[in-house]
Amino acid sequence: MTVTAYELASDGGLVAIRLAGPSDRTGHLRFLLAAGAGERLTVVAHDGPALIGAAACARLGVGSSSAEVVSHVAPHHRGRGVSTLLLEHLADRARPIGITEFVGDVADRGDQLRPMVEPRSVVVIGAGPRHGGAGHETLRALRDYGYAGRLYAINPGGRPVCGVAAYRSVSDLPEVPDLAVVAVRADLVASALKEAGQRGARCAVVLSKGFSPSGPVNRQRRAEAGDIAREQGVRLLGPSSIGVISTGPRARLNACLSPVRPPAGGLAVAAQSGAVGVALLADAARGGCGISSFVSLGETLDIDENDLVRHWYDDPGTQAVALCLESIRDPDRFARMVHALGRRKPVLAVTRAGAVLEQAGVICTTGIGEMLDTARVLIGQPAPAGARMAIVGNGGGLTALAADRAEASGFTMLPLSHRTRRQVPRARDNPIDLGIDASPAHIASAAETVANSGEADVLLLMIVGTRANCPIAIMTALGSVVDNHPDVTIAAVLAGGSDAIPSFGERGAPVYPDAERAVRALAYAHRYAVWRRQPLTSGHRLAAAS
Repeated sequence: MTVTAYELASDGGLVAIRLAGPSDRTGHLRFLLAAGAGERLTVVAHDGPALIGAAACARLGVGSSSAEVVSHVAPHHRGRGVSTLLLEHLADRARPIGITEFVGDVADRGDQLRPMVEPRSVVVIGAGPRHGGAGHETLRALRDYGYAGRLYAINPGGRPVCGVAAYRSVSDLPEVPDLAVVAVRADLVASALKEAGQRGARCAVVLSKGFSPSGPVNRQRRAEAGDIAREQGVRLLGPSSIGVISTGPRARLNACLSPVRPPAGGLAVAAQSGAVGVALLADAARGGCGISSFVSLGETLDIDENDLVRHWYDDPGTQAVALCLESIRDPDRFARMVHALGRRKPVLAVTRAGAVLEQAGVICTTGIGEMLDTARVLIGQPAPAGARMAIVGNGGGLTALAADRAEASGFTMLPLSHRTRRQVPRARDNPIDLGIDASPAHIASAAETVANSGEADVLLLMIVGTRANCPIAIMTALGSVVDNHPDVTIAAVLAGGSDAIPSFGERGAPVYPDAERAVRALAYAHRYAVWRRQPLTSGHRLAAAS
């Protein structure tokens, strides 16, 4: 068996992926395995000796750049991200023969959290007319955020709330809700979960408090709520969650008590503490860090960090994952799963289990600010391909300080070639100081030359705003540099700008207020890139996390 690659599934298990061969044309997968070159391609996945999945594409007509695609994964291996891995390898094989588009239904049917983050209908149990109540405010947030699915409220009087139709009981609803948001007294949660489960709800978010592990009453409530959710087949988030947010195109959902509406973007966030979650969302909004989804875990009676990691492994809208965890229920399993996720997309964390998770490739920062700063580097652009940094700016003292900081953080400030220096007026060496009076066009031209030279893996732009220049015009001019060089990691520092500019260029390269924050974020990104480049082999094992 010729193995083309080893990959990590979402559960941390090792999967071998290769082109199909004649010996594979047996068993229940044989309809996919028309192996060979030409107009049809097939790749297969193995877990040990067992064939667990396959994906195939067939060109839609002679010379077409589109191909019909179909995939199949053995039932016991669904929900591990195997289908996604197969399709990625199939795309790599198809691209050289001119196939650039796949057509077909390849949705992962194993994702149990889909009804929570992309529900077709939502019912808020305990949504009364009182302003400030958890149910009322959650219903209002759902409506105001533009949720496009069907929305219902449950309250004793069956009175409409916020213009939303209300019923006395979940059993009275005209349809089965995908998601139930529970905002009732703690002693009523179990009955609400039972009623939602009997109606067919697949997920529930419990906002209610009163379920901490201390005290016999609370422990009894926890046990009862967990037992009923399991009996009814309902995946339960919480209790003591502040809710969920999803900004993706398939479902704009804000079932959350946070007053902050984060911008849409590529960062998925999970926080156990509601207060930490609110603070993180506020910092993300201020810094222009876009969110794909936010999940407040609360007491984690059922849905935990492992479930979220598995879900985000396959989520196309999530480019990076940020975790704020006070404790980890199953450290060994979690370390394996974040290791698998980190091979595909960056995982950042603020947690006490930093040493264990760093071994698994997690970017462990000292606080929320550092985590968001680093996420902004890694979303929308590549991680640094190497340690070579070039600095271009218009403020000599700041560029020199940035260079010192960069070298102390592990970057190399190599001298630029004679050819590159000759193309940049006023350039003496790296860092390049163009002078405080440099025009936007001059700064952009110098940055373009350096980015195009192939002599830098990371380009840091140090811009100083004064009354005599226009920082916005400079950053606008630099946007084309970002857009022209998708293979270079780019960030900027804007000092003295009158207006906050969180990013520049179409891909949203980050802008920081000072060099220390910028270099620190780039250094975290570089260390992650070094870890990710380490080869994965069949003998790979992650040390125990306990």
